[in-house]
Amino acid sequence: MAVSRRGRAFFENAALPVVRLFARAGVSPNLLTAAGVGLTFLSLFFYGLARVERVYFLAAGFALSFGALLDGLDGSLARLTGSHSRLGAFVDSVSDRVSDSLIVVGFMLTGHVDGLLAVLMLALSMLVSYVRARGESLNVSLKEVGIGERAVRVVAAILGTFLAYLNPLTLYGSAVFISVVSFITVVQRVWATAVALRG
Repeated sequence: MAVSRRGRAFFENAALPVVRLFARAGVSPNLLTAAGVGLTFLSLFFYGLARVERVYFLAAGFALSFGALLDGLDGSLARLTGSHSRLGAFVDSVSDRVSDSLIVVGFMLTGHVDGLLAVLMLALSMLVSYVRARGESLNVSLKEVGIGERAVRVVAAILGTFLAYLNPLTLYGSAVFISVVSFITVVQRVWATAVALRG
């Protein structure tokens, strides 16, 4: 989608000074990836505490935000330092799935998102990635296809977490939103793949 491309380009341009600092410091892209997953894992602790004290939603939101920021910089750092590789891309993709799963667990730990919705949210998020991987294995490009790319889902999770400090129901709303846009994206990618394969 054009909006997604513009948003990604804006983010990469804005973050370029930070990426250059990481490059000068000798930080590797894989280290950023690991740090991003680590911060997302840390958010679980705060989500659990938010069950009894709402202020911890803010801590969980900041942990998710910084985790997503570092995860979003690893590709830019790899390109800047010329260290982009298929292994790095594979590790980054796997780490994204781990982070997505951790976010769902965090939502459940708060007690405001029930198990059924959490499972639906996780399953549909994973399907978004699986359909793209399967389609591209058949030489069908699905990049930018669908309204619910990972960046959209992560931003929704972060916003829902911060707003849960004011009203915990927003976390439930965030989970519903992520599930809906994921479902729509799966349908869009399946349709695009079917059309491409039929010629």
